[in-house]
Amino acid sequence: MIPTLALPEILKSFRLQDVTDDPGKLSAAFDIVVDGYSGLSSRSLDAREVRETVCNDDYHRQGLARTLLLSGWNPETARVEPLGTLRLTLGSTDAERLGLRPLEAMNLMTFPQGWANFHFEGFEVNQVVEGGRTAVSIGCRTGAGKEMGLPGFVLRALTVGGFRIATQKYGKSQLWAILPSYMVRRLKAVGIQAIVAPHVVLQLQKQPQVFRDYDRYWLHSDPAFCKVLVPAA
Repeated sequence: MIPTLALPEILKSFRLQDVTDDPGKLSAAFDIVVDGYSGLSSRSLDAREVRETVCNDDYHRQGLARTLLLSGWNPETARVEPLGTLRLTLGSTDAERLGLRPLEAMNLMTFPQGWANFHFEGFEVNQVVEGGRTAVSIGCRTGAGKEMGLPGFVLRALTVGGFRIATQKYGKSQLWAILPSYMVRRLKAVGIQAIVAPHVVLQLQKQPQVFRDYDRYWLHSDPAFCKVLVPAA
C-alpha cells in the first residue's frame, strides 16, 4: 500500500527553485513543458523539436528568462518529485541590443497603436515579468493527485511564488502573460485574477509556424494578453 500524506502536509512539501543554472533540474522542467505543449497541437510533434523551439529559444539562450521548478510530494508515487514549472521572462528594453523584443508576447501579439503606446493597467515594460511555459506534471494531473485537486495548488504555488522571486530578486512589480481562456478560468478558481487587455491581437502573419504547430492553444482557446493580479502568499 502506498503511504499517503494529508493535503496540508503535501503543500508544506512544496519547494520552488530557479533551476536555470542547474542542468539536471532544468532538464526535468523542460520535460514537463514538452509533455504539456505536445498536447497543444492537433498533429504529432517531435519531442526534440518541441524542446528546442519552446524551451531552448532565444530568450533562454540569451539569459533573459529564468526557469522555475516546483517539487513536492506526489501522492500517486509517494515520492518527492517535480510537479510543475514556470518560466519568467524579464521584461527589458535592453533585449533589443540582442535583437529581441522586450517581451516574448510582442513577437506574437500586436497593439494597433504600437506597443510604445500600450499603457493598459499601468503597463511599464521594465517593471514587467512575463510568465510563460506554465505546465503541471502528468504525475499530479492523474490518479490521487487529480482527486485531491493538486494541479490547482501547483498552479497557485507557481504563480504566487514565481512573482515573489521576480519581485525580490529582479525588482519587478507587474506580472503579465498570454493566457488562453481556460487558464484565466483556472487561475480564477485558485483565487488569482487575470485582467484581459483590450485590442491586443495575435500576429498570425508574423509567426505562422508557431500558430500552426500549437493550433489548439493559439487558434482554438482564445488567448489574450493579461495582467495577473497576484495575491499575497
